[in-house]
Amino acid sequence: MSKQFSPYLNPAVETMPRAQLERFQEQKLLRVLDYALEHSPLIKARWQAAGVGRGDIRSLEDFRNRAPFIDKDDIRSFRDAHDHPLGGLAELDNPNVNRVETTSGTTGDPTPFPIRARSSVEEGYARDYWEMGIRPGEYAIVSSFTFRIGITLSSLSELGIIPIPFAHTPLQIPRMVEAIQHFRPTAFTLMSTPMILWFERFFEQSGLDPKAVFASVRGAIAGGEALSPRLRAVADSWDLELFETASFGDVMSGTECRAHAGLHGYEDMAMAECLDPENDQPVADGELGELVVTTLRNPEMPLIRYRTDDLVEIDRSQCSCGRTHFRYRVRGRKGDRLLVQGKAILPLDVRFSIEEERETRSGLFQIIKEAPEMDILRLRVGYDNSVLQRPLASLAGKLEEALKAVTGVPVAIEMIDEAELLKLGPPHKIPRVTKS
Repeated sequence: MSKQFSPYLNPAVETMPRAQLERFQEQKLLRVLDYALEHSPLIKARWQAAGVGRGDIRSLEDFRNRAPFIDKDDIRSFRDAHDHPLGGLAELDNPNVNRVETTSGTTGDPTPFPIRARSSVEEGYARDYWEMGIRPGEYAIVSSFTFRIGITLSSLSELGIIPIPFAHTPLQIPRMVEAIQHFRPTAFTLMSTPMILWFERFFEQSGLDPKAVFASVRGAIAGGEALSPRLRAVADSWDLELFETASFGDVMSGTECRAHAGLHGYEDMAMAECLDPENDQPVADGELGELVVTTLRNPEMPLIRYRTDDLVEIDRSQCSCGRTHFRYRVRGRKGDRLLVQGKAILPLDVRFSIEEERETRSGLFQIIKEAPEMDILRLRVGYDNSVLQRPLASLAGKLEEALKAVTGVPVAIEMIDEAELLKLGPPHKIPRVTKS
């Protein structure tokens, strides 16, 4: 008889009743504050400027009412003003810091983060792989972009899973397919939007059966940007189950479970608030608000009341998978929100419709933000000239009609060869909102 495994890597923590989880958070939070206010130059400076001391915080309620916020600009400003490469998050001689990572720099220059030997990101992904059914001794294809490949390799290796690394580029697709056919891996990470498109084109040109290629893969972690219905449908046609992942405020990441009812953020390692961007008041579950996070596990990276700029919807009810930790969905970035005829529009509101057309299935576009509030939603949309089979004016008209139906506002589209947009960066990192 084969050995039966629990779907939870840490059952006692992952299914902890919410009341107990909040008591646990409070204990961890107070210890993190003790450490951060002694060892983090940035946190000490921000709290002193706000007139708040450690003695003012004795509970979660005190913290939510009085603790000051920080954001990426605070970290960058401290770094530049004090010539401090860690942005004041940790002391330079802290023996618990064994590497430095950065954000990707999509919305500004990369922000430095000091990391300890075992980070929350690694622990979170280990739980995610385990829930997906990946087990020791099995193989995983790893093709992560930017700094994340180190995190991915570590979390896999610590579970006894054997990573097979590849560069995140379309040139590697044939070699990946050969490796999948030879090693029969059970996991794939990271299946980004461009990666799915690269595989889609490869299968169209090679004639290989994607179901046969991915037959051994129990799950693929997908990230970089929200998955569109079209891309999910493509993966479903390959019998490939995608598990969407996204940043949990740079403290860690959240990933879907098999219920696919939102991304699990592990609250024993980070605390989440969802606040109205206009007045910083908590919003109800299911309402759109800015994600504000506080680390509970890694005091060497004391992101405390850290404003992420991510607009999310949160659900704190127990998931059907049995986990009690909250779930969330990222809707966009606060800085990308714009008003058209008084209606708030986010890039995600238009992207999915653009991907429905074959010529624009790469989803390459930019919204032109000419003013704080506009009368017309203006976009430039990239098209694939190699599959263009109708006049550009006809394609633009079809897209304008679809986007007007989705957004409820007038739309004007300029069609542009997607090669021009790709000069701005990889598909998932092209700025979605621009002033010109």
